[in-house]
Amino acid sequence: MELLCAIVKHHRLVEEILTGYLDVGIHGATVLDAKGMGEILTTQVPIFAGFKSLFPVGGGHAYLVMSVVDDDLMEVAMGVVEEVVGDFAEPGTGIMFTIPLSRVKGLAGDL
Repeated sequence: MELLCAIVKHHRLVEEILTGYLDVGIHGATVLDAKGMGEILTTQVPIFAGFKSLFPVGGGHAYLVMSVVDDDLMEVAMGVVEEVVGDFAEPGTGIMFTIPLSRVKGLAGDL
């Protein structure tokens, strides 16, 4: 199993990802509100306020969508995210990554 993490910029995209997950048999995910480094530095640290243009396009509010996914569903799950968000090639689109999990508790069929 792996933890699939996708950071996306719009709430509408989160809803579409979660709906897509249900369609392919993924029934659990956690969504966290997130802020990018640029937003924090330029809005909360006065010395950096003038450097907003130095941070990547698309800074600001984001959502972190996390789901524990079986290895055999990983490509499908990543496909769902890319179908909704795109291929992440555009700056500021977001990011998607996986983290291998050696043990999981709290799911049916714990490892």
